[in-house]
Amino acid sequence: MSSKSKILAKIKASKPAYQDLLKIDLNTFDEDLDLLNEFKRKVEIVGGKVFSANTDSDVLKQVKKLHPNSKSVYSTLADSDSFNTINIHEIKNPQELEDLDLLVLQGVFGVAENGAIWITDDNFPVRVLPFITKHLVLVIDKTEIVPYMHQAYIRLKDMDYSFGLFLSGPSKTADIEQALVIGAQGALSLSIFILN
Repeated sequence: MSSKSKILAKIKASKPAYQDLLKIDLNTFDEDLDLLNEFKRKVEIVGGKVFSANTDSDVLKQVKKLHPNSKSVYSTLADSDSFNTINIHEIKNPQELEDLDLLVLQGVFGVAENGAIWITDDNFPVRVLPFITKHLVLVIDKTEIVPYMHQAYIRLKDMDYSFGLFLSGPSKTADIEQALVIGAQGALSLSIFILN
């Protein structure tokens, strides 16, 4: 038996017994929040900016004004052909996206508790996209905001996806000499458009 097999066998043998998740009464957390305003507030606290729009094309028009100098741009929203400057289907290697200036993605839903948005790779064809772009724009419908992560995980239970994540705010770290660095492991800026 190889070392790898021995290690995996030991891990499997010491696996703890399955336990059900705790039963939590979600009414305990009901604060009668204004979800939209709470979501906006939390996004701004973590360094993001929130805008409103009526349609996907309205989002793209506003994004062009916000980032007029962006040369390499890609959007997964409907009718983005005239907006996109790259053909994502021609990308053979994720490193080819290193100069991506701007990415616009459709989010699935937002969480008022922390300003996070759930995104899945159903909405972006190359998994590295939200992490390699300089500026990230996420779009959600104003009716798609849940109050807390408890409700978010309930929504995820019935979803079918191969890769997904909650994304909140632009990338930042203060690990290096306790100085805040924006964009260290991801986008320099995050803009969220809420569709009316």
